[in-house]
Amino acid sequence: MYLHRRNIASRRTQHSLARILSRSWRSSCTSLLTLFATPNPAFTVILVLLINGIAAGIGVILPQYTSLLLGWPFAVVNRALALKALISAASLFTLPTVRRLFLGPWFAESGGSIAIDLFITQISIIANTIGIVGLGFSAGVPFFILALCVYTSGTGLADSLIAYGTHTLPEGELVADFYVRTGLVGALAALIGGPMWSTALSFVLRSGRIPLGTPFWVCAGLFGLACAGVATLRRR
Repeated sequence: MYLHRRNIASRRTQHSLARILSRSWRSSCTSLLTLFATPNPAFTVILVLLINGIAAGIGVILPQYTSLLLGWPFAVVNRALALKALISAASLFTLPTVRRLFLGPWFAESGGSIAIDLFITQISIIANTIGIVGLGFSAGVPFFILALCVYTSGTGLADSLIAYGTHTLPEGELVADFYVRTGLVGALAALIGGPMWSTALSFVLRSGRIPLGTPFWVCAGLFGLACAGVATLRRR
């Protein structure tokens, strides 16, 4: 009798757990679907952020790729890649000055702050695209460092695009809700990008025939797609 009651209780617990997991799964799917349920141009901004986030995820394979490409131990690779932080800091430090002294007067009569944000976004994507293409080639250490600097100089992309998005929200859309969407998109892009690029590099290494820089050229294609999305925003 005791065992029978215990089995019944165990089954009820399993059914309850299954219902909870099912409801959680449906809720997650609904949240994912509504993530992009926003009218243009905010939809395009969210989509470009997703594509950019997936492309930027290639950073997870950059240390291993650098070690394989240049034959460096990881200690040397880590010191070399620390240059990224220096370039990013320099770009973010000089960007407000460039914006105030040069871009502000230039766009004073052709869109103002919104046009500046969109311009910085597009220039950043172009820098990312050119740099990532260069990183895919085996052309020696100086070329690699140059390509890394060009790629990293596009660090203002996401911030400028989000700033543009806040200025173009549809009526009734709260800025707080928009920032929640961008945060969720960033998390989703990280979940997709990291495993995707790791799998791509593993496939290239196993094949033995595909050029080592192929994942970076594919990544450049994603940046190009993001650039096309920004170009549609410029035509609005």
